[in-house]
Amino acid sequence: MTGTLENPKPPIFLGGSGRSGTTLLRVILDSHPNIACGPELKVTPILAQLWHEFQTSHRQTLENYHITPLDTNDMFRGIITRLLEGYRIAAGKARIAEKSPNNVFYFQHLRVIFPGSPLIQVIRDGRDVVCSLLTMQWSDAVTGEPMDYTRDAGKAAAYWASAVRAGRKLLEKDDSSSHYMELRYEALVTDPEPTLRSLFTFIGEPWHPEVLDYHRQKRDLAGESSAEQVSRKLYTTAVSRWRKDLKPADKAAVKDAAGDLLVELGYAGNHDW
Repeated sequence: MTGTLENPKPPIFLGGSGRSGTTLLRVILDSHPNIACGPELKVTPILAQLWHEFQTSHRQTLENYHITPLDTNDMFRGIITRLLEGYRIAAGKARIAEKSPNNVFYFQHLRVIFPGSPLIQVIRDGRDVVCSLLTMQWSDAVTGEPMDYTRDAGKAAAYWASAVRAGRKLLEKDDSSSHYMELRYEALVTDPEPTLRSLFTFIGEPWHPEVLDYHRQKRDLAGESSAEQVSRKLYTTAVSRWRKDLKPADKAAVKDAAGDLLVELGYAGNHDW
């Protein structure tokens, strides 16, 4: 199906651990002439969790009101679509992509709500993610206290591992492999064109070389943690930063929390690093 302003293709959902490169991918997608991808909506994961509650703990009550699971799917699809459509139409593009890192925890839900939507997880070496998280000044929106995974290497590694594993649960479903893709941050910055060509083939969009010049486009990046980084050309200096930035005690904590997953993903050959 060819997307138009009146009849768009299904939305694209991006997710991944914070500091994995999701903002970089979002500005690249936003540079494509067919795709609008704005600042993270943030409420998509909240709505996906509420959808889950409607379909589980509140299901019998809703059925008493003659609301079926399919009705619930339609309602939540409509709400999320309505939230996204204004940005897409204002951008004058045929398709919307939504990047909220926590989407990754709800890919299984979004797979049901939007059965035709591509779900893309950005994965980065967890050791580099930990190094980056430990420099962030993120606070809990409710308590105002610093997020624990920005203060403790072991908790940062556990958070990264939980995000990666949540997205990869779709690999366990036979009908989801054609809708779920993993994009490695390292491949994106070291070999961008082939990596992005594969991505655009996956989401059903033609290749446009201007996506490689994403940094030349003016866009509102206020409030985004990676605003400075994504205003530059692709660079590889953040790859393997853990080798100089990760302290011995932090290395041990990361190995304990995420060592097996690092091996599984091929970032480490064993635990001896």
